[in-house]
Amino acid sequence: MSTLTPDMKRVVEEQRLGFVATVCPDGTPNLSPKGTIAVWDDEHLVFANIRSPGTLANLRHNASVEVNVVDPFVRKGYRFKGVASILESGPRYDEAIAFYRERGS
Repeated sequence: MSTLTPDMKRVVEEQRLGFVATVCPDGTPNLSPKGTIAVWDDEHLVFANIRSPGTLANLRHNASVEVNVVDPFVRKGYRFKGVASILESGPRYDEAIAFYRERGS
């Protein structure tokens, strides 16, 4: 993933709702809304696993992902394509939990 621009970060942080596209095992697309989309750092987005069993199963099978976030007022948005990582334990997982706690989630 390339560096997120200030406007990309603004849209993600202001909207908080993004749509995550994954690939099902049979090759069909799956699109799921995520209300926890956030900027993790200058190169990554993050979302929490809240009622996301289908998304996680798809990512375990194929880590390719696209996230779409749109600012409806200016009618502009961004598509973020990349490879997902699932954090389930360890130091990065602990960082993610702390990140969302600081945000009040």
